[in-house]
Order: sequence, then C-alpha cells, then structure tokens
Amino acid sequence: MTAYSFPIDCRIRSRRHELSILAITVILFAVFLATPLKAAERHHHAHEHGVSTLKIAVEGPLVEMRLVSPGMDIVGFEHAPSTDTDRQAVAKAGALLAEGGTLFILSADAKCGLVNADVDHPFLSSDTEKHAHGGKHGHDHGEEHGHRDAADDGHSAFQAQYRFRCEDIGKLRRMDVKLFEKFPAAREIEVEAITPRGQIARDLTPDSPRLDF
Repeated sequence: MTAYSFPIDCRIRSRRHELSILAITVILFAVFLATPLKAAERHHHAHEHGVSTLKIAVEGPLVEMRLVSPGMDIVGFEHAPSTDTDRQAVAKAGALLAEGGTLFILSADAKCGLVNADVDHPFLSSDTEKHAHGGKHGHDHGEEHGHRDAADDGHSAFQAQYRFRCEDIGKLRRMDVKLFEKFPAAREIEVEAITPRGQIARDLTPDSPRLDF
C-alpha cells in the first residue's frame, strides 16, 4: 500500500533540516494523542455523563485517534462489575469499541482502513482485553497502577486508540461518528484535531455527528 505524506517546502531548507522538522512533528502528534486531561478536566468529565473526548491527529497517510468515554455512557454504570450481566456489558462494550471501522466512517474517496484498535477499561477481563487489542499484551506496573486509580476513583472511563491508514489522504474531507448510534447514552463528543489544514475544535452530538476536516 502506498504511503503518502504532505509536501514540505524544501526550497530554502536543507534535507537534514526537513528531516528534523518531520521528526519533531511526529513527536508532537504523539504527545498530543497521549497527553491525558488535566486533573481538573479529568474530574469534570468523570462526573459529566454524556460527554466524551476525542483527539485526532492526521499525519502523512495515518489518522490517529484517542477516545475517552465515561463508563456511564457506555455501559450505564461506573462501579466495579458485580454481576454476570455487568461483566457481559463491559465485555460487549469493549468488543464494540474495538470495531473502529464501524464507529468512525472516513471519506470513502480517501480509501482508509483500520490498522489497529486498542481498548482499555479498569474492569475489562484479560480475555476481553485480548480481543480488543487484537492479541495478548503485557501490562507494566504503571498501567496496573493506573487501573487501580481509576477503579478507586469510582468513575471509570473507557479509553480507545485507533490508527487508520489511507491510500489517498488528500481526499479525506469528513468523518461520520457512529458512537451515538452504538451507545445511545452518549450525548456529546468534544473533539480536538490537528490536520495538515489546521486545528479543529468542535462538539459532536447525535443530531450533528459529522466532523469536517
């Protein structure tokens, strides 16, 4: 599959300078996606049911996304699963979230395909995690500590990261979000995006689930 990248003005830059800029850009995109919400924002969103956050970074042929949704919006509760029904609900939600290609519909002309999806939640079982990650992944001490913190906080959230690769990224113009259809309790998604055309910040709702790039 052909890899595409956006042109960098090289008329006044050396090749080495170009590569340095590209490396810095990639790092900034990674930091943007990985940066957690500030403490005050985490507290705010954990208690504001119906509000999810979605960060998007478009670089070269890749579209990277990081979704964070309150447990109440996804499974209807935020406590530790205490019944088989609760556990099944968490497992089903994890499986649905892992189907990124049906949750986020990118412009057909861009010919984008889901490369991988990584879903996490403090109460996902090891089997569910394997399914969502597409394989068995070990968890380091820091991740386990993070799971305990989220569980102890009493307001667990589902977190998912997605990577799409597009054959013709230049034709990526929009994305239809189907999260509201899959999880009706979700009422709003606060979106932040960085694209070659600029930055985007807007809220999506069930009545307006399309993001224009």
